[in-house]
Amino acid sequence: MALISPSDVTFRLVPETVAGVLPTTGASAYEIPAKADQSVAAFSANEIASNTKRPGRAGNGMRRGMVTGTGSLESRLQAAPVFYTLMESALSGKFTTTGTKTLKAGLTDSTFSIMSLLQSGAAGAALLDVASGCMVNKMTISGKFSDEVNVSFDYLATANSQLTTDSTLTTAALPAAAYEFAGSEVGAIAVAGNTTIQFTEFSLEVTQDRVARGKLGTNASIGIGTNGVRTVKLTLKAYRESFAVDALLTGLAQAFSFNIGAVGNGVGISIPAGFASIPTTEFDSESAFVNIEVTAGYDATQATDLVITQL
Repeated sequence: MALISPSDVTFRLVPETVAGVLPTTGASAYEIPAKADQSVAAFSANEIASNTKRPGRAGNGMRRGMVTGTGSLESRLQAAPVFYTLMESALSGKFTTTGTKTLKAGLTDSTFSIMSLLQSGAAGAALLDVASGCMVNKMTISGKFSDEVNVSFDYLATANSQLTTDSTLTTAALPAAAYEFAGSEVGAIAVAGNTTIQFTEFSLEVTQDRVARGKLGTNASIGIGTNGVRTVKLTLKAYRESFAVDALLTGLAQAFSFNIGAVGNGVGISIPAGFASIPTTEFDSESAFVNIEVTAGYDATQATDLVITQL
């Protein structure tokens, strides 16, 4: 039996039509541009410990409860369908298919499967680990000047299958025009229409409280439920050049937006109604900076709190 080398493991994502079921026909698998130490989803069951006392002070073991999985995908951001699918799950929305392709955060949940090919080979010899019924509960996009733009997706999974035959779905590679974005490709950040502030870092975090559902008669999860409100936070760092930014940020609803990349190969991010906290000043060895934290709120015109567009 050959040992597995982590360097040879590949990952693919498949949008699901039935939650928790890996499509076998009529779908495409998207190549995941995984980082070098990407891990497969980790599955566990809540342990039902026994409080029964047996002879000699022995316990009575435990039973397995509902099985669920968790995982994280981390990568450099690129303009590619695999990332658009993950964004749709994170925002509970769908990109429009005509005109400017726009994704608005909402309440249309979607799921996907992640296939981890541990070992390729003929049918019966391959090792394919599949996490199905996956849904993103946290998305983070961050960038810094003279550095890369990173993206991460934390997700829950409801089903796990371990196969000895690889999927026959066609794998769609990353678009030839897609490349890893750098901080130099983050356009001017517009704050209430003002684009003169010189920013050095940003981080956009979208979180949603999600939990696996179970029922009597099975240890398998029957899906994922969503609780509470979606939280959208934008953290910004700029050079402290004056107090103009403090005067600009009123603490009331204001628009914040910026682009990453360019037309034909990029994404646009817009918070139509963001509420900024009081800016704070920070020093390091070479400059003074101002830190800004923005919490998105509902905007009646856009009918959402966050909009992502394909440029």
